[in-house]
Amino acid sequence: MKFQTLIVGLLALSSTLSGQEKRPNIIFIITDDQHRDQFNFIEEGRDANGKALNLTPTLDRLASEGVILDQCYVSTSVCTPSRYSMLTGTYASRARNQNFLDDAAKYDQANVHWNVDIIPEVNNIAMVMSRNGYYTGGVGKNHVIAARNSFKVPVGADPNDPEMRMQLEANQQDQVDAYLANGFDYAASIYKGNLPNSYPLALEDHNMEWIVKGALDFLDLASGKDKPFFLYFATTIEHGPDQLGTKSEGNPLVTPVGYLEKPLEVMPPRETLAQRIDEAGLAVDRNDILWLDDGIGAMISKLEEIGALDNTIIFFMDDHGVEGGKGSLYQGGVRTAGFVWGPQFISSGIRSDQLVSNIDFVPTVFDVCGIKKSKDYHMDGVSMMPLLSGKDKAIHKSLFFEIGATRAVLMDGMKYIAFRTPPAKLPKLEIDGKRATHINDQPGGRGSESPSLKKYPNYFDHDQLFDVNKDPDEQLNLFENMKDDAVVKKLQKELKKYVSDLPEGFGEFK
Repeated sequence: MKFQTLIVGLLALSSTLSGQEKRPNIIFIITDDQHRDQFNFIEEGRDANGKALNLTPTLDRLASEGVILDQCYVSTSVCTPSRYSMLTGTYASRARNQNFLDDAAKYDQANVHWNVDIIPEVNNIAMVMSRNGYYTGGVGKNHVIAARNSFKVPVGADPNDPEMRMQLEANQQDQVDAYLANGFDYAASIYKGNLPNSYPLALEDHNMEWIVKGALDFLDLASGKDKPFFLYFATTIEHGPDQLGTKSEGNPLVTPVGYLEKPLEVMPPRETLAQRIDEAGLAVDRNDILWLDDGIGAMISKLEEIGALDNTIIFFMDDHGVEGGKGSLYQGGVRTAGFVWGPQFISSGIRSDQLVSNIDFVPTVFDVCGIKKSKDYHMDGVSMMPLLSGKDKAIHKSLFFEIGATRAVLMDGMKYIAFRTPPAKLPKLEIDGKRATHINDQPGGRGSESPSLKKYPNYFDHDQLFDVNKDPDEQLNLFENMKDDAVVKKLQKELKKYVSDLPEGFGEFK
């Protein structure tokens, strides 16, 4: 691992916390399907001359003043299970919702995908923070907290129809109620899932201002309470619909509950995005990343206004990779970008290339906030505080990944992937020439898997081995030539150790 000091680090955690009278506020910012070249703080976000590809002053500031996680991963490469792990600190195969359990029983192994839900019977960060004196809130994209919808609103419904408006508002209240039932004290501006197929076509436009308004309202409420706060801020971009750079061109009056009376004035006007991008000499497809940055900037301004910024720690991460690997356990799906900011509590201006995962965010928060988890809370992640306080020492020996009929481990630069489609699924998923894919839930897979099918020539191999340092695009499967090698045996043993600790098992590794 290397650490590159960018600016002088501040006090280490032990000395910093001893001088703090208040427990820190915590904000989780999780973006959706963001591309690596949209992050200026990593190599892909700059051109050959080192010029930034994006106009993101707020994110640039936070990253440069924080700890950049150069080896940041997610344990699952689609949004629902990734968010599950982000909010629980556990692998998604520990989910206890009935749909997931039914799948596991049917196929005799866990089949992790969009079927995992956070339910009140499962521990999560908001629940624990609330019990420990924090004011907790959530805004933006849900897609993981189990919620019923009272009405199935037709795709072609007219949001201006009073009955449709009533149904949309009732469904939004269902989402809010689900958050409240799972430990959040506040919830607003909730998208139940991805915009496509979730709402009437007329309402399938992103609205960053609406999400930000929910966050600002929460911060105003939090400022009047004699307690610290936790905010989960989940955006909907860069996920579809619409092409990159055009998502901000949607109707600013559109929300999941119908039309606003007038555009929300909570951040710089959308009309200025293209002009600012053009003045910076950047490509037009960078408009939406500036829009995202404007929204985060509005939150930072609010934190300054209420006097809370200096006592706040911000965790930032994209929900998974989209570099041809979404829906798989290849690097293009599980490697993501992230940083942590909070100069009063962690070091400033350093980079870490130690392995970290989304499962580590919750235990890190509990560590820095002095919260002890209950005995019934089995947590798979570990605290990142040693890295965030400047120590150059691994916190993980290896990382574990899971999705559908696929499991993987990464250790010492080598990745082993096991693809085990259970026999019970073969008749259903391998029909009409269409083969079961890694997500393993329908013949031929879904659109999200098509890039992986094209990019990775060994996609359907039963066992796969890659040297990700020499072969980061995972094009050369080394398994056949090394299947009797000690390296393979070690990785398979490591995978079995992970699987054996999880409730539902996987292939011969359980």
